[in-house]
Amino acid sequence: MNVIIAEDDYRVSLLHEQYLQAFSSIHVVGKALNGEELKALLAKEQPQLILLDIYFPDIHGTALLSFIRTNYPHVDVIIISASDDRNDLLIAKRHGVYYYFIKPVSASDFQQVVARYLRDHEWFKEKHPFRSKDVAHLFGHSGSKRSPGKQSELPTGIDLITLETVEEQLSHAKEGLTIDETCEAVGISRTTARRYLEYLVSASKAEPKLNYGVIGRPERVYVRKLGEKP
Repeated sequence: MNVIIAEDDYRVSLLHEQYLQAFSSIHVVGKALNGEELKALLAKEQPQLILLDIYFPDIHGTALLSFIRTNYPHVDVIIISASDDRNDLLIAKRHGVYYYFIKPVSASDFQQVVARYLRDHEWFKEKHPFRSKDVAHLFGHSGSKRSPGKQSELPTGIDLITLETVEEQLSHAKEGLTIDETCEAVGISRTTARRYLEYLVSASKAEPKLNYGVIGRPERVYVRKLGEKP
């Protein structure tokens, strides 16, 4: 996947490029410091994704969104900006932006969203019909029956989006997931993976088992609890 980073601070651009190195399928084909450089890169390269800032010296990012949608309708956009203007967020939503980050962004949050974007990108290549739960997943989880509860009802350190992503991966793993497998599937650290898996255990959504099939210390495997629908 080819990615362009459009960011007027070169140091921040390099940081985001470093975050992307966690994904072997991603190749940064260019970095733009302003709107004109981004337009030139779009004409030269064939990106599937743009990491877009809002504030540029020559143009506002929301105007660039209109340009991208008109001329490159198949390119996806993730905004990473210091702007907390509601109008910017509204315009981003209307232009089909995948996600809107408010700076500063941690490596963990950044990589979780990118990992999810890559999974969604691959999902659209599949040929079988979609279901209601897929719509709920792609449009912000509204109405998802699998959500353990609203964000306000979750304990500190448990994010609803990440929790649903972990639960989704668990539902597709017939043999269950280890902590390391969860890290790879969701794009989170071992500590974070353990926290979410243990929360699902406490919420009676999963149960832990010990795998004695490997030499040495038994490995803890988390499986979807019987009776829980995927």
